[in-house]
Amino acid sequence: MTESVWHAQTVLPRFPRLERDRTADVLVIGGGIAGLLSAYRLQQAGARVLLVEGGRICGGVTGNTTAKITAQHGLLYDKLLRRFGAEQAGLYLRANLKALKAYQTLCQRIDCDFELRDSCVYTLDRPEKIHAELEALRRLGYPAEFSVADELPFPTAGAVRFPAQAQFNPLAFLAALAGRLPIFEDTFITEIRDGAARTANGRTIRARQYVAATHFPFINKHGNYFLKLYQQRSYVLALENAPPLSA
Repeated sequence: MTESVWHAQTVLPRFPRLERDRTADVLVIGGGIAGLLSAYRLQQAGARVLLVEGGRICGGVTGNTTAKITAQHGLLYDKLLRRFGAEQAGLYLRANLKALKAYQTLCQRIDCDFELRDSCVYTLDRPEKIHAELEALRRLGYPAEFSVADELPFPTAGAVRFPAQAQFNPLAFLAALAGRLPIFEDTFITEIRDGAARTANGRTIRARQYVAATHFPFINKHGNYFLKLYQQRSYVLALENAPPLSA
């Protein structure tokens, strides 16, 4: 299967190409989840926003995500605590938990299969890493739990469980947000110069502020970014008729 399960389940709205010059308070460049949420939040705050996407919205990483919403990003907090200290590690944790709550609030008004679910990171043979992560989270005041993740179809040597995290259909969520935004697809920005963004088809957008949410830089005139960045991808399997994993 070459199409993600989210694209298979969701019909995204289509938007025209920008064909005339425009002005805005903020121009958001990139139509993935970062760009769409940025544009939505800015619009809610009262800004005149335009969003442009070089292809189709949600056509890159966003359309192929695992769709979990969680403050648990691998065994991260032990590393953050040792490298940056409790204050900054705690800021990272609280920011992610606040974002989870914000998603939950937004999804109450959007039909996107939002569910609260526990999140687990497990190990097959390194339980000391699990205990180090749990100790770091205890120091940060977060009630993570030790688990053997017995809902998995194989034994583990232990897991860190974050209660009440979430999952959803990201494209159903973003389709609802996109319908409320001024968006132009097939509109590639080639440069920002003299207070204006210029498109590949010769149009100009003047804005007070710009948000670049393109993952990789859309302009590579300076910095040799292509030599400093690389793509990294993982995968997840969706098995038809497999038994559901209970929380």
